[in-house]
Amino acid sequence: RQAIDMFVKFAKVCFERYQHKVKYWMTFNEINNQADVTQHNLIQEGAVLLQEGDDAEYLMYLSAHHELVASALAVKAAHEINPDFMIGMMINYSEIYPEDCNPENMWKRITEKRLRTFYTDVQNKGFYPEWKLIEYKNAGIELKMEDGDLETLKAGTVDYIGFSYYSTSVATVNVDAKRTASNLESAVKNPYLKANDWGWQIDPVGLRIVLNELWDRYHKPLWIVENGLGAIDNVEEDGSIHDPYRIDYMRQHIIEMKKAVDEDGVDLMGYMPWGCIDVV
Repeated sequence: RQAIDMFVKFAKVCFERYQHKVKYWMTFNEINNQADVTQHNLIQEGAVLLQEGDDAEYLMYLSAHHELVASALAVKAAHEINPDFMIGMMINYSEIYPEDCNPENMWKRITEKRLRTFYTDVQNKGFYPEWKLIEYKNAGIELKMEDGDLETLKAGTVDYIGFSYYSTSVATVNVDAKRTASNLESAVKNPYLKANDWGWQIDPVGLRIVLNELWDRYHKPLWIVENGLGAIDNVEEDGSIHDPYRIDYMRQHIIEMKKAVDEDGVDLMGYMPWGCIDVV
């Protein structure tokens, strides 16, 4: 819990020091990847130091709550320091398609999407969605909140949504569904899409879908802050790399991004490709 105060103190130092140089901020990078009980990233990477007898699942949920409260407090502090600041959230976001028209697969798609929209809902609407509270209740989980936490979430909603987008996936209840290779986590194969060298499925139209989905749900400005293609590149003798496949990937995604703005009316603040290491 003390980490919340430490984070807010750090944020205030940044806001005050750079208030005349920086306008746009994001509180956490890919917040859904940092405290996601389904992935146990924090525990695997040692960011949560478990003691003997600790309830790992409970601590993952509690970590997520602490992050959300810390983010909201940082938003409030930023606006007090400079009302012109634009404070955003950042999430790893992608589209998930049902494998077919089987209603069970559609429901599977909804439950998988909720692993992302839980964070976007809290940070943009300012409250826990009903399904999440019921999930906690059914699991016998009672989060240790402090007085004022829920009011803080309501008062500290973000000004825009930043997100990373690389690929899309498929939801199915079929445990034997064909899966992709992957350097992170395997996904069910989409027969309509090509994939990169390690199974990330390339889906430019999916970016347009995501932009419309987020815009329709929240009506807040959007910012694509990560997008790119990882590949096994061949280095020529002169040190150059010829990667028309990467250029094509970015071109196709930018085309769909433009459609979302020009044809669908999405308020898109900007587009940034992933940097020089390019999702190695």
